[in-house]
Amino acid sequence: MDAAERLFAERGIDAVSLRTINAEAGYSVAALHYHFATRDGLVRALLARAQPRMLAERARMLAPLKDECAPSLERIVAALVLPLTAGMLEDFPASVAKLRFLVRLSFDRSPYLARTLEESFAVFRPLLHRALPHLDERTLTRRWRLAADLAQHALANALEGQPGSLAGSAPKRAQFEQFLRELIAFISGGLRAAEH
Repeated sequence: MDAAERLFAERGIDAVSLRTINAEAGYSVAALHYHFATRDGLVRALLARAQPRMLAERARMLAPLKDECAPSLERIVAALVLPLTAGMLEDFPASVAKLRFLVRLSFDRSPYLARTLEESFAVFRPLLHRALPHLDERTLTRRWRLAADLAQHALANALEGQPGSLAGSAPKRAQFEQFLRELIAFISGGLRAAEH
């Protein structure tokens, strides 16, 4: 599953054969067929491994915001960003690998994530309308999709050797928390900006 996750993240689901995954993992040609039957079964197993902790953390963070008349935009954005970091401080490489797999599915507009993304936006939408009443539905939707893409890509590429990245085997807690604060502030500023 680790090999499949990495290869799918690098190349996309349609570009990676089960034979390639088996070879990369060092297993026989029949191994994936035995355990997952099809590529679809493998992708669903990877999603079942990657998503539950993130989705549970997001639900926990959103619950207290649902009853607020004017929820803080920064808290709403934190509920977008922070669940994506689930497990990063415990096992940074594995958590980033899971996130890169999810980001690739999102980037490819994969049908595997379509329902999850729509359900996620449906949960955020009423909170965003209350926090950003000056934005019309079209602008709000466009900005939120940009915000989600930015959050995913920023965190999935946190290990890259770019200026300002968290290069290394794992970030220090203080460094990571500062990165998250900056990311949340940046996304919040973009969402809050006046329309032109």
